[in-house]
Amino acid sequence: MTHSEETLPAQLGELLVHPATMSVPEDLPARLVRETNAWAVGLWKKKPTELQLCVFGAADGFDETVAREFTEATQRVPLEQTQLGIVNAVVHNRPALARAEELTGDLQKSAGWLGRFGARCSLSCPVMAGEDIIGVFAVSWKDAYEEDDPWPQELQKLADAISMHVTENT
Repeated sequence: MTHSEETLPAQLGELLVHPATMSVPEDLPARLVRETNAWAVGLWKKKPTELQLCVFGAADGFDETVAREFTEATQRVPLEQTQLGIVNAVVHNRPALARAEELTGDLQKSAGWLGRFGARCSLSCPVMAGEDIIGVFAVSWKDAYEEDDPWPQELQKLADAISMHVTENT
């Protein structure tokens, strides 16, 4: 089976389980953007003291300089940086919804990035292997959403499907 024939949860699960041995399929970033309606989207693997970026994708029209700076800044993210949604979701074991206008709240570092992205909100969802958090999946959108709106609900379902794939195949 080729990478493009694998389900998205299977591809992302494999990236989390075997990040050093699996290369990112060329079409995966664009597929992630398309299937999550994202302005930007990423997957990070949880290590004991940090998150490590596995894959990042951005929509057509996303500022290439900002994309490069973001991927450089988030290659490795210490778990102490809880003002970033990706870390907050992992540390607190729950989805973290960040808004661009909330520059003084719990997720102010995410709000700053959202402003640079030209996005209104992001949702970061933990990915599990059984009872253990092994990663985090995050999407930013140009539109403002609530956690119970359709696209954030789809993201949470996708994170759950990745978790199920990893749990069943490890």
